[in-house]
Amino acid sequence: MTSPVQLDDKDRRAVRNRLSRARGQLDAVIRQLEENRDCLDVLPQMIAASKAVDRATYAMVLSAIESCANEPGDHPDITELKKLFLSLA
Repeated sequence: MTSPVQLDDKDRRAVRNRLSRARGQLDAVIRQLEENRDCLDVLPQMIAASKAVDRATYAMVLSAIESCANEPGDHPDITELKKLFLSLA
């Protein structure tokens, strides 16, 4: 049986903060769309929200990889981690 991969408290807070930031940015995008704002005003917020989610995702993948590298014992199939990592590209 494989051991679960968990975020430590510091990483969990960092991921949560990034996702909260993304939620705020998405709320701003929705407001701007409802206000019929110019696309050039909306797009930077959309890009920022996308980057915030991407960075949260990278942090989780990195945590899984670090967990496998640093802790003895059974781990999730490395093929699954590779597939998740490559799906980010």
